[in-house]
This record gives sequence, structure tokens and C-alpha cells, in this order.
Amino acid sequence: MPSINLDILTNVNAERNNTNVYTDLTLDLAIGSTANNQLYKEQQILDIQADTNLGAIYNSISNIITTNPGQKPLNPLFGIGFGDMLFLPVTDSRALSIGNAIYQGIQRYEPRVTILNVNVTPDSDNQQYIITLSISVPRFSSQQVTVVGVLDKAGFYFNN
Repeated sequence: MPSINLDILTNVNAERNNTNVYTDLTLDLAIGSTANNQLYKEQQILDIQADTNLGAIYNSISNIITTNPGQKPLNPLFGIGFGDMLFLPVTDSRALSIGNAIYQGIQRYEPRVTILNVNVTPDSDNQQYIITLSISVPRFSSQQVTVVGVLDKAGFYFNN
């Protein structure tokens, strides 16, 4: 009886670039383009630029911090609700409360990272909190990353 050998299907993803483990949309929704290495060929415009790996994780952390519970219809518990806390005077006790909320929110909604340290420093002169977040990413050989962001009345953004 004849047999069919389908060895070609054994390494389907062998030529695929596996350096990008995590992918997410860029938060400012920038238009991206492809990188062509062919001579005399122009770059092709893509739909929306994407962030990969640590950039995708930063987007997720930013979304957790800036989303209030109830804003995400399919997951109404998602996010950290600071409420009117950002419109009150900047104090050490509020900084501690914000740090605890960020720690719990990232621990609950971002399983790709391990939180090493969350430090929230009040900056009463500028009416903002400076957040220093140290995380470890087990998927990338437990790579340790420290990022600094600012939380104020306008929202949250990373300084990096």
C-alpha cells in the first residue's frame, strides 16, 4: 500500500521570527511601516504600529493604572480606581495607598511579570506622584527592569 510522507509540515514555524513573544498596540496609535531590505522598494504602510515584548508589558501596566473599575465592559473589575484621590493634596499616606493599589492591581491583572518593588514618592510642588516600579519578567530569563512614571491629575505616563 502506498504511503504519503508529510515531512514538510514538521517545521512549519522554523523560518518564523520568534523574537517577539508579546505584542500589543502602541498606545498613541501611530501608523507603522514595514522594513523592506529589497533594493529600490519603498516601505509599505501598515495599519497600526505595534509594541513588542517589554513595550507590550509597559502598555498593559499603564492600562491597569489608568483604567477605573467599570470602564471595561467585559471585565468590570479590571483596573485601579484612584477616584478623587488624585485631586486631593499630595501626601505620604496617599502615596502609600497608591503604591499598595498599584502592587495589587499589577499582581492581579499582569501575570507576565513579578513585582520586585513599587515606590511612590509624593511631589507636592508639582501635585504629582513619581512611581518607580521594579519588575522581573520570567519569560525573558527573569530580566529585571526598573521603570519610572508620573501619576497626576492628567493621568499616568512613563518617563522612559
